[in-house]
Amino acid sequence: MEHMTYEKAMEYIHGLYWRGKKNGLEKTRELLLLCGNPEKELRYIHIAGTNGKGSTAAMLSNILEKAGYRTGLYTSPYIVRYNERISVNHADIADEELAGLTEELAACVEKMEEPPSEFEFGTVLALLYFKRLSCDVVVLEAGLGGEFDSTNVIPAPVVSVITALGYDHTAILGKTMTEIATAKAGIIKPGSRVVFYGEEPEGEAVIRKRCEVCGNSLVLPDFTALSSEEASETVEEALKRGVLPKQRFSYRNRKHLNLSLSGLYQKKNAALVLETIDQLRMSGFEITEEAVRTGLSTVFWQARLEVVSYPPLLLVDGSHNPQGMQATMEGLEEMFPDRRFVFVFGAMADKELDRMIPLFLPKAKRVYVTAPSMPRAMRAEELMKLCIHLAQEQKCVSDFICCPEVYGALTRVQKEAGDEIVVIIGSLYLAGEVKNLLSGA
Repeated sequence: MEHMTYEKAMEYIHGLYWRGKKNGLEKTRELLLLCGNPEKELRYIHIAGTNGKGSTAAMLSNILEKAGYRTGLYTSPYIVRYNERISVNHADIADEELAGLTEELAACVEKMEEPPSEFEFGTVLALLYFKRLSCDVVVLEAGLGGEFDSTNVIPAPVVSVITALGYDHTAILGKTMTEIATAKAGIIKPGSRVVFYGEEPEGEAVIRKRCEVCGNSLVLPDFTALSSEEASETVEEALKRGVLPKQRFSYRNRKHLNLSLSGLYQKKNAALVLETIDQLRMSGFEITEEAVRTGLSTVFWQARLEVVSYPPLLLVDGSHNPQGMQATMEGLEEMFPDRRFVFVFGAMADKELDRMIPLFLPKAKRVYVTAPSMPRAMRAEELMKLCIHLAQEQKCVSDFICCPEVYGALTRVQKEAGDEIVVIIGSLYLAGEVKNLLSGA
């Protein structure tokens, strides 16, 4: 029998998406048992939250790698290729390794009465891979919620991190902050340290209660101890290198730090990371200040105010809920004060669009409305009607151009942008499609 190819592995993994959707951890645990329970032999930093999970995970994993630890990183969703979700020390899982593990786990799935979902299968594959590569520590990002997310099959992590809370996936997690925070707090287990972003009193009350029940201490960053400093180069100087300027800031007793991720919200995420690093040190991790500084100044995370073309300047940002959109707009205002932008906007139909769209319209000179190639995406024509309606309500003056497909929107904006700043927003799926088109993939 021929070994499974990478293409066949991807076909198999994506084919699991619509199968077996019962809420719970049973299928993940069953598949882990069938492949030898690799999760029991690893140490973890488990991350849940609404916004900032990926950036926080990227900063933590980069710092740990610079400190000399073999660090596994599991994130979702991917932007361009599935392999991005599973990496060790910045190296994505190779095609042949992913195919081999898929073939091995597919044989285990055959023994199950009910197959796992795509995410459940991917989580087990990642944990098996990290165990095989003898990772010292794994930074594990929850996919959706926390309590019933398939990543929550792990033993008590060294640190549980809960990033900024907001309203997303409300049909699944609940429409109130108490319900959302309860789902996220489900990753907190006895024996772990806990760090929470804060700034959400109702959510904080839920998390504090969970910590009390589990006997955990709770640490929150003090954002009043976060101060910004002038960057070492201008936006124009940085763009010549194809990036945005590094942010410079101080937090508590750490002075003059550089951060290669853009936006005020990333400095807050960095403060959360610094608190987590201190908790890791208290748990026996040896992390030098040099590793901390180098890790923050060299971290990269896709589709977070990422420069994908210059000139014209095209920025891609995966903001897909109101809190994320607000943070993106604050970041743009900070870097480009008093500027108006050209937006390429596409989004999933199940998002809070009536709250997202008004956040960028006041800064919009022109909006190319499009639809990512996803069944869940809102059709461009329908989305454009909503944008025009909300612009009229706000008395915003913008030009709206309907481009049913992303390729058409990207082609037009590249021809027509001139010296304008183009920001591609609304969906991580849109971000991935744009990056694929620009790379010729």
